[in-house]
Formats: sequence, C-alpha cells, structure tokens
Amino acid sequence: MLESEVFDICYNINELILNSQMDTARTEVIKLLDRLNREGKEYSPMVNHFIREVGLFPYIDKNTASWQEQAVFEAYKTDLGGGEQKTLHSAQSRVLKRLLAGDNIALSAPTSFGKSFIIDAFISIRKPDNVVIIVPTIALADETRRRIEHKFSGMYKIITTTDATLRERNILILPQERSFAYVGKFESIDMLIVDEFYKASSSFDDSRSTSLLSAMIELGKIAKQKYYLAPNIHNIKENVFTKGMQFMRFTDFKTVITMASKVYEKMGIDENKNDFKATKLLDILRKHKTKTLVYAGSYDNINTISKLLTNNMPNKENDLLNNFYDWLRINYGESFSLCNLSRIDVGVHNGRMHRSLSQIQVKLFELRNGIDTIVSTSSIIEGVNTQAEQVVVWSNKNGNRKFDYFTYRNIIGRAGRMLKYFVGKVYLLEEPPAQENTILDIEFPEDVVEMLDSENPGVEINDEQNNQIKEYESYMSETLGKDVFNKIRNNSLIKLCKPSQLRFLVGKIKENRNWPNGFESLASTNSYYWRNPISDVADMLGDNMKGLMKIAIWKFPQNWQKSMAEIHGELVKDGYEFSQEDLFHAERYMSFNLCSILNVISILKRLIYPDTPDISLFLAKAANAFLPKLVYQLEEYGLPRTLSRKIQNSGLIDLENDEMEVSDIIEEFKKIGYDKLTESIQDIHQFEKFILKYFYSGIS
Repeated sequence: MLESEVFDICYNINELILNSQMDTARTEVIKLLDRLNREGKEYSPMVNHFIREVGLFPYIDKNTASWQEQAVFEAYKTDLGGGEQKTLHSAQSRVLKRLLAGDNIALSAPTSFGKSFIIDAFISIRKPDNVVIIVPTIALADETRRRIEHKFSGMYKIITTTDATLRERNILILPQERSFAYVGKFESIDMLIVDEFYKASSSFDDSRSTSLLSAMIELGKIAKQKYYLAPNIHNIKENVFTKGMQFMRFTDFKTVITMASKVYEKMGIDENKNDFKATKLLDILRKHKTKTLVYAGSYDNINTISKLLTNNMPNKENDLLNNFYDWLRINYGESFSLCNLSRIDVGVHNGRMHRSLSQIQVKLFELRNGIDTIVSTSSIIEGVNTQAEQVVVWSNKNGNRKFDYFTYRNIIGRAGRMLKYFVGKVYLLEEPPAQENTILDIEFPEDVVEMLDSENPGVEINDEQNNQIKEYESYMSETLGKDVFNKIRNNSLIKLCKPSQLRFLVGKIKENRNWPNGFESLASTNSYYWRNPISDVADMLGDNMKGLMKIAIWKFPQNWQKSMAEIHGELVKDGYEFSQEDLFHAERYMSFNLCSILNVISILKRLIYPDTPDISLFLAKAANAFLPKLVYQLEEYGLPRTLSRKIQNSGLIDLENDEMEVSDIIEEFKKIGYDKLTESIQDIHQFEKFILKYFYSGIS
C-alpha cells in the first residue's frame, strides 16, 4: 500500500469528519487498519491521528504516534483490576464516566463494543461491597467468572452457585433462576448488572422473561445502582422496569466491521437449495482456513451439517485434536458425532451438552492449533462471547421460526474481534430479514404482577395491578392458609414457578392427592418405579419428553459410576435407539425442568397432605444429575465428571463431601496445584492434562 494511497484515504476520512459523518469515518479507518495489518505496514502519525479523531484510542500505535496521540492513549488508560490496564475507546469512557457518577444506565452497543471492560473498570475504581451480575446462561456465567476471578478474587468472594455463604464483599454471577436463592440475604446491593436485558421482553424469550423480570424487581428493591446491557437496541418503550435509567445507545459505534456476502443470490432457479448450501459451505471452509462459526439454526441442521462435514472434510492431524478425539471416544463412545468431527477440526455448540464439554470446545476454538470451525444453534450468540473471523449463516431460522433482524445482527456480530479481526466476513446461505430498528417493549405480564408483594411491590404499579396482586394473595391464602402461603411465597423454589402454574398445581393436587401417579416411589431407591411420576410431570409440562425420560431416568443414577459411553452402550444393547445427544437433552431436562416443578409439587403436597412421603433426597440427587454436588458444580468450571472420578479415586480431594461449598474445594485444588494433582491421578489421559490446565487457568 503506497503512502499516496494512504494519504488519499485519510483525506476522504477527514472530509467525512468535517461533514459530521463520524460513524462512516470510523468505518473507513477500520478498513484502512485492516489493510495495513494484512500488509504488515506501520501506522503513520497521520493514521494514528485519525484513529484518535474517530475515538478508537486502543488502536493507536504508540511506537509511531505523535506525542499528542500518545497522551490520549495514556489518558484513556483505565485500571481493569488485577494489575491489568487497558485504554478505553471514547464511547466506553463515556459510559464508565456516567456509572462512576452514580447514574443508572441501560446500554445498547454492538457485540464488539467491549461492555465487559466497563464492568471491570467500575469494580476496580469504585470497589463496591456487593455486585450481582445476572447473565442469560451458565456458560456465560463461567466465562464471566473466569474473567472476574483473575482480577478480583483477592478482594471478593466470587459466587456462581445457589448454596454459597456470603462474605463481607461478594460478586455474584448467576443465571436469573439462581439469583432468587439470594433474595433476602442482602441488606443492599451496590451494583445490579443485567447482561442481555432485552430478554426481559417476552418477544425475545417467552419462556424465561417472567423469571428475569421478577429477579430484576426483587434485586432492584435493594440495588443502589443498575447497569443493564444489550446489543443493537435502538430505543426502549416506556416501562416501569427501566424507569429513571439513562438509555445510552452506541449501536453505530463500531470497533470492527462486517462484510456480508449474499451467497444465496448465486443459486440457480432449478438448483436444489440444500445441495447448493452444502457445496457453498464446503467451498468457504476449504478456501478460507480461519476461525469460523457456522450458525445452523436448529438441532436437525446441526446433524445435517455435521454429516456433510464429516463426509467431505479432511482430517486435521495434530497431537491436541488427536488426543481430544481419543478422549471423546473413551468417554462418550465412537458413535458420538463429535468424535469424528473433532478429527476434521470441527466442534459443536448447543445448549444440551455437558457444560464442561461445551467449555472445552470453546477453549480449543480460541487456540491456533485447536478447532477452527464450530457449528452452533443460537447458543453461541447467547451463551458465550466467542468471536470469529468469519460467520456462515446456514439458516435464516431460529428453531422453526424465521429470525428477526435483531437476532440476525447478533449472529453476524460474532464476526470480527477488536484488536484481532478488524473486518469480520459473513457468508449468507439464506436470505436475511429486512433491516429495521429494534424497539424494546418490556411488558408487565400477569404472572410477574401476581408474584409481587402488595405491601412492597418494588416497582410502580397501578390500581388494577394492585387489585390483581391482592386477588392472587387472597386465593392462595384461602386455599393453603394465610400462614402457609406467607411462609412459602418467598421460597426461592416457589419463586421459580409462575403464579398461573402454581394455581394449576394447587388445584390439581387438591383435586387428586395421588397425582402424580406413584409420587411416593420417588422416595425409594428403585429407579424402575420412578418412571410413572416422571412421565406424569413430563406430560403436564407438555415438552414431548415423556418417552425419552421414562428410559433415561432409569439409567441416570449410574452417572457417577459409569461414563456416558458405557450408559449409552447398555441402552443400545437393550434395543433402545437413543443417541448420546438424546441423553444430553434428557439429563439437562431432568436436572432443571423436572426438578424445578417437582420441588414445587413436593412442597405443595406436603403442605396439603402432611403424610406425603419426603422426596428431597431424590430431588437433591436428580438436580445434580445423580452426581456428587461438587462434581456437578465443577462441570461448570470446565472439569468433566469422568476426570473428577479419577481425582476422587486419587484420594487427594474428597469430591463426594456434600457439606463443602465449591469455593472451599477450589481452595483445595489451588493448594494441591496442577503438578501434584496430575502426578497423583492414575491412568491420566494426555487430553485430561490439557483439561486440568484449562481448569486451573480459571481458578488461579
């Protein structure tokens, strides 16, 4: 790239700035930086000047910048905790300034904006006593925990589970459902942070929006300050949940840019759509060997793409992936689709896999000699902050429905990464939705209204809503007794149940004390008889899981003694046509969906019929997938159950001690250290050493 060409580009950028077209100027600066980096060229003082002009201060090259630009680079440098200092861009700095001034902020900004840096800087500078961060998924909770742990574990207790004892200073990182366990345990929260708060609208997450809204209300009652984050929201309709918050929108402030290729337009009139997409996906992956996310849109599409790639892509021979394949083969079985995918440099991300397995794949994706391609459902855009150089959009649907422009922007926003991939490439194999501005409309559903306390609702309500709360309180008090209702209404398990569902359950149980059929069998150890009550509850939930759960619940008590490869092999031998993916799904469904509702059923039945058998032991085991509590929790830290089994057998750590908190066991891991632990584990697999290094990197 000639100096004269750089000058011409900078001249055009200057014209854009003079004409108040700052966003376009910023885009042109990023394009220029991308070209210079690809050609290995230095940034001239003039280039550094325009980096400063458009507010992209972290991109300034101190080695070639004038003293003025160097001064700006240093002036915007902020302590992010743990001795880490980073230069913020101008928009980040504006948000941080408002937070430090005590404002309540609802922020909308692109994926690559760097919203997490602002959280870290706030904690480092303000040093609050208690911070609660609500995240949409457990995977994102672990990712956030790893970042926070490195910086603040010396000052704070970092909490991600529901059974932790609070200390003087705490940072809680929790999915919304877990946050209810801490309602009433704080006098005050210094900062309440809600990541992806757009999910409070039923338009974006119909199944979980009510629990998020309820968590925002309950924790908001004692929160001194609030910081809500979301991508690509252009405006927020007036609502009581963000009332009084300052809306800051930086949807056009780009730190990277995306270049979309409309591949679907090249399809011939008579060409088969699936064949066309298959050919183009293979072409893209063969021609552009770089970190790639393939958005599949559904579980069926993941299977289709997995078979396509397995049959057509060559093996990638390196020791790390060979070890990964061998470890998968041993612990999950050769028929597990990820086995063959790992040999061709491909991973899979969805919301059903064992949590540790998903995290391990994301880690491999981040490594140069690891996985280069991940095929995913929407879990990759909701669950983790992974970025890639290119994104391939295989489907324009999310499940069975076409996705909207907001979801589309979130998907392609995974292409590009600040200071790594200036330009993210997007390949569209199906037509995207029409461009539109996203207006966030957070409604106030009846289920959320009825969960409120009429004497302390925690949010502004009208007379009609107040009457609705009192009617619900009156019904529940008359049905269960006032003292009983007051006793259970703040129970964190009850709070996870929608009032409409709670009404239904109360009526169902009072009408038939024997429902669910065979409920008392859950108090026994014979898993064969569990099938009837589990089937009844699965039937009530209406998730088409009855048939799968009847068989899976019979096998899950073996989870601690046997690997999934062994359990799956036994089912196949017995004539059942279940895949490993089916078992993943059933286990996740059991440990959350079924246990959540069974907890409520158990509480209600024992209140209405005091002679009802106590099934708390079953619930405790099933909620932890029939693993020791610590083993199940450590999977969220990236430690697979099969490796935990070997650690238990080593005698160094007692992972079967249910009386210990996970924070205590983490301290034991730290004291023992990686070297001593790996030396003490018999028959440790080479890939398990990689896993332990990853695990230790997240707790050190």
